[in-house]
Amino acid sequence: MLSVLTVPEVGEYVSLPKILVMLVAATPWLYAAPWVAKDVKKVLANPYIWTSLTVGLPSLGILLWLLLGSYVVGLVLFAVLTLGAFGAYVFHRNGRVEPEKRVLTPGHLKKLMGTRRKRKVLAAVEKIKLYDHHNKIVHTPTEDAPEEIVTAYNLVQDLLYDMVYYRASEADLSPVGETTRVRYVIDGVAVEREAMESEASESIVQFLKPASGMDFQERRRPQSGKISIDIHGKQADITVATAGTTTGQRVQFRILQEAIRTDVEQLGMTPAVLKSIRSMLKQPPGLVIVAGRPQSGVTSTMYSLLRDQDAYTKHLVTLETKPALDLENVTQNSYTSPQELSSSLASALRRDPDVVMIDACPDQQVAQQIAQASGEKIILLGMQASESLVALARWIKLCGSQEAAMENLRGIVCQLLIRKLCETCREAYRPDPAVLAKANLSAGADEQFYRPPTGPTVDEKGRPIICEACQNSRYVGRTGVFEWMEINDEVRKLVVGRAPVQQIQSALRRNKMLYMTEQALEKVKQGLTSFQEVARVTQKEKK
Repeated sequence: MLSVLTVPEVGEYVSLPKILVMLVAATPWLYAAPWVAKDVKKVLANPYIWTSLTVGLPSLGILLWLLLGSYVVGLVLFAVLTLGAFGAYVFHRNGRVEPEKRVLTPGHLKKLMGTRRKRKVLAAVEKIKLYDHHNKIVHTPTEDAPEEIVTAYNLVQDLLYDMVYYRASEADLSPVGETTRVRYVIDGVAVEREAMESEASESIVQFLKPASGMDFQERRRPQSGKISIDIHGKQADITVATAGTTTGQRVQFRILQEAIRTDVEQLGMTPAVLKSIRSMLKQPPGLVIVAGRPQSGVTSTMYSLLRDQDAYTKHLVTLETKPALDLENVTQNSYTSPQELSSSLASALRRDPDVVMIDACPDQQVAQQIAQASGEKIILLGMQASESLVALARWIKLCGSQEAAMENLRGIVCQLLIRKLCETCREAYRPDPAVLAKANLSAGADEQFYRPPTGPTVDEKGRPIICEACQNSRYVGRTGVFEWMEINDEVRKLVVGRAPVQQIQSALRRNKMLYMTEQALEKVKQGLTSFQEVARVTQKEKK
């Protein structure tokens, strides 16, 4: 009976040709293992599992190769274990990335062979027009430009084009060790993108600093600037903010065109709500509070209501910590502290404006100024609150008394933003009648509701189909949901009289007020959004 492990004869302990074959066979593994260690971070795979497999299995193969009596059998085992480990990783990572970023595919191998046949000449490629902080175009680097400049330009172009393609309103590049985490905000939802090498993100930051008006030599202190790009034939401003961290420079982008709207017709108000607010603002004086959570579109609503006024016949004024947009024929003022806001408001009121927009009320002194001024002017006041009743309670607390708060208060509009279903890939269905009853919705026998696709969409060969309209996010854009509390004489009397909340709510119901969730469910019935999205945003509001 032969033993698998055999003892070589004297003089056969070392074979130089066999050692050379072993070194040659192990060299690709020694190059590929570090690549896997870096690549798992880029594709957000499990680093512990795949590093262990791509190091452990080939190591086991080497050990068996040395111990087995048959050199050829050992070689085959090493090859099987090594190719199996790396093949499994390549299959796994290719399933996590976009087709053009997959490796060892026929297209990838063809590309590699092409680069070996001829020397690759690095060329700058313009995918999107880029303008600096002076609104001057950033020209494409010439052929004789340094390679690092061309590389940085292409990286910036790839990033900005990717942001536009995925409809991102914000992007965040945060260095984490040897890689940089990339996150987009798409329709108000944070989405992880494929990580990039820290060297690449550093090149992006250093290229954009001069273009956006920042000091490229300053790497620690926070800086901010502005660039512009063309989106669908329109120029859009992008704010760029950088800050140094212990692992590198972090950079954040915000596309202002995607974030701010100024047309009241496009906000998503129901015709009844819009008609009521417009009617109220045409009958001065009075105070209207616009409330919502942070990043819920309050600025857009306030700007839109202000722009809905006739800027040529009325004197329009704003008081903001930092104006988000330049408004034509509107006097925009900025302030840095509550004390400065108080003095700026007093100064603005002396100039006899018709409408004053104030982005926040920080203290009782400013609240008293607003309450008094709203007896003569139209005042639009921004406030952070999840519900109109919460905003009302905060306004009363700021004013110090129900009487002062309610004297000139005309109404409170509270809002949130909700994603709209992609009309290209949304799925029609008939919901369970019990679900409709619970949501207090009715539907006819032939009436359809819509939801995101319940499963992946594939072609006849089983390959996933990417929706060009939504990039498989299943939603495109957002619309507002508005809860409008009109303050009539009955409601005013109840609040001033310290009536229980239930009595105030009953009076609001008699005035046909719909609460936030009810307004959102109406958009479900219209086919604009889904039950899942309503649950997501309303649960978030309750937290």
